[in-house]
Amino acid sequence: MKKLIFILSLLLMALPTIAGNKSDKYKVTCTLTDGTVIEGYCSIASTARLISPVYDLKISDTYKGKARKYTSEEVKRIVYTSTLNDSLPLIYESVKAQKNMPNRLNKDPKPYKKPVFLQLIYEGKNIKGYKTLTTDYTVNMSGTNVNYIFQYYYLKKGDEIAKSYWLGRKGLVLIMKKDIKLYFREFPKLVEMVDKKEIKTKHLRKNPEMVLPLMDKFYVPEK
Repeated sequence: MKKLIFILSLLLMALPTIAGNKSDKYKVTCTLTDGTVIEGYCSIASTARLISPVYDLKISDTYKGKARKYTSEEVKRIVYTSTLNDSLPLIYESVKAQKNMPNRLNKDPKPYKKPVFLQLIYEGKNIKGYKTLTTDYTVNMSGTNVNYIFQYYYLKKGDEIAKSYWLGRKGLVLIMKKDIKLYFREFPKLVEMVDKKEIKTKHLRKNPEMVLPLMDKFYVPEK
């Protein structure tokens, strides 16, 4: 009985700490496009997922305080400070990005009309990698199913628009070698690896981020 009371006492003592830490997942450092850095609390928790397209976020000076809306044209980068000790901190950047995947009829899809917030997943010397949740619609006999899947992007140094190179569709979706070569056409050595079967569809399904360090390595500046 005494042991149980002792354990309950420890739990009660820990409650204020637990409650106090609840706000941590909303705390952010925000870098504006003019270089100004502000600290505050985002209306979206670090445990939530942004579903594209997201053009603005609300940030307050205090937890659950009065928030101001910041557009993607005002904000350059948002870092969730509670994740800074993680191997991959949670960072969103405002990026001009293609809305759709390239295909053989449209090799260079138009970007969103405004910059969108994408999650930074790779930051190399020459390449940045991003991903975002997006909607995928599957039509079958019973109706239309809506799935949320990740879309992946790369942004080359000197480029203004992030290009989409992979869409993580669920289920069995046929993606041909010529499609992958189209996605990687700016990187001839990657295309060569696809031809040699060193990069296959199954590799990309398992880990779409695997090609980002290779893009960084094989990057060649445009003349």
